[in-house]
Amino acid sequence: MDYASLLFAPAYSFFGSNAVLTLADTAGTEVTITVIDKTAGLPLGPNIEIGTVVPGAMLQAADLTAAGVGREDLDEATIAFNGNTWRIASHYPKPVPSGEANGEIVLTLEAFNG
Repeated sequence: MDYASLLFAPAYSFFGSNAVLTLADTAGTEVTITVIDKTAGLPLGPNIEIGTVVPGAMLQAADLTAAGVGREDLDEATIAFNGNTWRIASHYPKPVPSGEANGEIVLTLEAFNG
């Protein structure tokens, strides 16, 4: 199954927000990417998802790769979307049956005061 075209393309087209990801590298590299805003709270948990008030965002792993950004580059980066800027506190993959590279990345966010 082609998750990118069948599932993610419509979802990110309808629910997606443009975001600017600023990496914590010495150049302050900025990348434009589409995210789904989950700042009202993320579902967390390995087997049973539990709703939380932890702010977050989702992005497609393939979009990150296409932008030339590795998951390790998300450490200490900031992301701005929908009028707010957040620090990426942590991130983890949400793979699909065809693998992590075709799935999503969940960002756990913290308020950014910089």
